[in-house]
Amino acid sequence: MSDQATENTKQQKGRTYPPGYGVVEPVANYRPWDIDGAFQDVYGIVREHTMVDVYRLWTLWFIGSQIPAGDVLEIGSWRGGSGTVIARSVARGADAAPRSVFLADTFAGVVKASARDSYYKGGEHANTSPELVQELLVRAGVPDVRLLAGVFPEDRGAEIADRRFALCHIDVDVYQSAKECFEWVWPRMVPGGVVVFDDYGFYGCEGVTAYANELAAGATGDGVGPGGRPTVVPSLSGQAIITRSAY
Repeated sequence: MSDQATENTKQQKGRTYPPGYGVVEPVANYRPWDIDGAFQDVYGIVREHTMVDVYRLWTLWFIGSQIPAGDVLEIGSWRGGSGTVIARSVARGADAAPRSVFLADTFAGVVKASARDSYYKGGEHANTSPELVQELLVRAGVPDVRLLAGVFPEDRGAEIADRRFALCHIDVDVYQSAKECFEWVWPRMVPGGVVVFDDYGFYGCEGVTAYANELAAGATGDGVGPGGRPTVVPSLSGQAIITRSAY
């Protein structure tokens, strides 16, 4: 298998982009992922099981080590790479409270693509299986992670509806799925909990970008539940990060 993190995230300098899109080249110099031995260990295990690049993986790793007490949910796990990084991170975090980690995926590809999405039509990224993800988790030393196979939230959300979450990673590629996943999890986030949209800054995932921008603009009405309008922080890694108010 090719290194997915390299092959699927190459800078496409020869591509013609629409307005608002193009190659992003930050000028920062600090590269903490290079000197974080624990991160490099897990990255070496997962790098061929993910389309998430090292910058986004390290951001999840860094966030995961700081979250408060509460469970962890990833929606859109594909072959388990980013979920494994998160599981290893929260297991070594500053908060020693016990928590459960759930990785949800259709294992049949992208669902709920619509006219809001320019690239995805449905069924992409189906080249995975629960067994493939479970094998990776065992190899990485986090075998107690629970897999939720099916469309989220309608197929499996009821099983964990009474949980409170400290971290949710949403990597579902399309507008409607991102919206429904966020609206389900946001009322269940603990104070200080963090939601990360993986796809915010990527050409082809404009639907996710649009939904996060709607959240930032307060254009989503009452659908996000209690807690007031979320504050959306875009990252040059391509992620959008939302932290639940601690007060």
